[in-house]
Amino acid sequence: MSRLQDFQLLIKPVSGDCNLACRYCFYRRTAEMYPESRTHRMPPEVLERMIAAYLAAMRHRSAVFAWQGGEPLLAGLDFFVDAFALMARHGRGGQPVANTVQTNGVLMDRDWARLFAAYRVLVGVSLDGPREIHDHYRGQTFDAVMAGIRHLRDAGVEFNILTMATSDSAARGAEIYRFLRSEGFTHLQFIPCVEGDPQTGQPAPWTVMAEAFGDFLCAVFDAWREEGAGEVSVRLFDAIMEREIVGRSSLCELDGPCSGYLVVEHNGDVYPCDFFVRPEWRMGNLATDDFDALFGRRQWRDFCGQRQANLPACAGCEWRDRCRGGCCKDRLLAGGVTSRSFLCTAYRRFFAHAEGYLRDLARRQ
Repeated sequence: MSRLQDFQLLIKPVSGDCNLACRYCFYRRTAEMYPESRTHRMPPEVLERMIAAYLAAMRHRSAVFAWQGGEPLLAGLDFFVDAFALMARHGRGGQPVANTVQTNGVLMDRDWARLFAAYRVLVGVSLDGPREIHDHYRGQTFDAVMAGIRHLRDAGVEFNILTMATSDSAARGAEIYRFLRSEGFTHLQFIPCVEGDPQTGQPAPWTVMAEAFGDFLCAVFDAWREEGAGEVSVRLFDAIMEREIVGRSSLCELDGPCSGYLVVEHNGDVYPCDFFVRPEWRMGNLATDDFDALFGRRQWRDFCGQRQANLPACAGCEWRDRCRGGCCKDRLLAGGVTSRSFLCTAYRRFFAHAEGYLRDLARRQ
């Protein structure tokens, strides 16, 4: 990656700390990386150093701060007030700055919604479907999440819905899509739950198998095509059309090298991806390293090179130029970075079913 290329920061202000204990959550393992404290919060000096260094590195290009967790709202309202003030202090005149927050929605109240409305923060809310499906892995939180969404709507905050497809929900793709639409949601993202059991190395019980996820995507696509094509944004569908129009997409697992963002942990440690927050992938720390130095590290070069490592495994596949081998973490469960993706069958099925229609739709834009 060129050091002059745009990149985003995915920031973990509370590391993997969360107010929930969703059974399928992989972020909880991050706590093992930082055992010195049970509670993790980004100190003010790390916050300012990160914001100042990133805005300086981006100069007059668009800077995107993506706040995630765990549950980033645990950092507190005052933390984000300070963060937004620091962006105003350290930004250059006319420099575009955007913020996104991914939340489980449970802590969302009127004050949070008003703050995010004032700073035009794009909020992602995790909602796995109707009550029965959502509460299966996320505890009895459906009502609290829906209440949080009402606060966002009342304040006029732009938000999208992130839905996890698991082994239990994969057969209900059309039902989940129609529920989300019945609630008036127009910006949707569907994520496959692909996790290995640390003890056995086999897929965890909640992992969606490739064939099932392929069926899930096709069911969602058919419901979307019937009801909402052109009006409802589904991130995967948008990414495919985006590539047709501009030659690349903003969805990292379907596009080129893995070089679109860096992860900043609560203490300033930097990693190349939130799925690879491991000691061997630590690139440095913002207290001592600037972004030029970080992009020169071996960990960064090795991580970016992983994307090309499985191309021989994908030789002869008619969809190779569409999925680019998929997300590197999905190859690990399949046997390693040189393997075909664990979800290979899913994407082959989905592209065969839907890609032609999406390309035609893109050409009509």
